[in-house]
Amino acid sequence: MNPFDILRICWILAKVPVSLLWVFGMNVANFVAPDWTFKMIQKKLKMTGINKPFESASDVGFMFSTERVSKMARNKIKDILKEAQCGSAAPNPTLLNLENKASTSLLSLAKVGRPMVVNFG
Repeated sequence: MNPFDILRICWILAKVPVSLLWVFGMNVANFVAPDWTFKMIQKKLKMTGINKPFESASDVGFMFSTERVSKMARNKIKDILKEAQCGSAAPNPTLLNLENKASTSLLSLAKVGRPMVVNFG
């Protein structure tokens, strides 16, 4: 892990309290003025291109949960810690040949001029 990854993780963790404040504000707004809150959510969803037939603010209750904040933070941190990163070298795990029990690296099976397809199913 490089220092830039550590900085990105710290930035994600620093944004968690702000996101929790936003969730708290949304819950207060939903409690005080549920119709207004629902209209604002519909407007925001339309701006992002989501056109689902929500009937009330309870249909989008996930937007008011603290679990959403923690899952988003966890997923962003997992993405940073993944071995395979966009623009980086491909991972080269060791594979076991089931016929002769010999181990080989994945990239040693690649051939020049032919795309490599890995079937996991």
